[in-house]
Amino acid sequence: MKKLFIFKTLDAFFRLFIIFLIVFVWIRYFVDSFWISLFISILTTFAIDIVFAYLKNKKQNKLNIKKQEQENIDEYINTFIYCDKKYCIDFFYKLCSKNYSTIKKSKYLIISHPETNIILYPIFLYRQLCVDDVIECYNTVKKEKPKRIIICTNSYENNVSKFTSTLGIETLLLDKQQTYISLLKKYEMYPKITKINNANKMTFKQIILLALDKKRAKSYFISALFLLFSSFFVYYKIYYLIFSTLLLIMCFLCLVSFKFNKPISQQILD
Repeated sequence: MKKLFIFKTLDAFFRLFIIFLIVFVWIRYFVDSFWISLFISILTTFAIDIVFAYLKNKKQNKLNIKKQEQENIDEYINTFIYCDKKYCIDFFYKLCSKNYSTIKKSKYLIISHPETNIILYPIFLYRQLCVDDVIECYNTVKKEKPKRIIICTNSYENNVSKFTSTLGIETLLLDKQQTYISLLKKYEMYPKITKINNANKMTFKQIILLALDKKRAKSYFISALFLLFSSFFVYYKIYYLIFSTLLLIMCFLCLVSFKFNKPISQQILD
């Protein structure tokens, strides 16, 4: 809980800091007084953040998901992730068979209708669902010639949704919130929550590796260019130059391969 609070605080700080930099660069350009521009920038920053928070909460309210409900969703999905896969199939079989004629297979369910079938395929993984998982699902159920394939999962990669449109069969992807709303909550059936202790503290080396991930190089580089460009429009440009240099150094370090693992012994089986 304490670690979560720290991460949320840092996230809010950097969000406000980025908004402030964007606002301050332009207000400082039009307003000569540093203190007036600083005061206006701070007020504008909080005003923008409040607007974004309002829009975010409005979207969240449309899903009718409250904070406590969101915590329950996470616990339900974690139960599916860590449980025996047979339990997962049995659970959704009970859920579907209450209202539909349902056939249970080892990996999926067939919901029978007079002229067609619908496949419900639960795939709850610790990682995000990827294209390879969808291909495996498709190859497993295509012999059933279904009208629709419904894949329930916790989350999926961005390219998965686009890929499903190429399968030739209507494929619906339900993430954890959609699975909860469309199935669990709708049919008022929930799994028995299994408490999982995932409170693993990040080590200093893990934090360094995360900060120096090669995927972050682009973000550091773009941010550095932005600050470097901004330095031409402010009086105290030395601070922008300093931070721009630091970001470029981070970008450079991201492109260098760092390894903190201990060397593997050459005598493994001896």
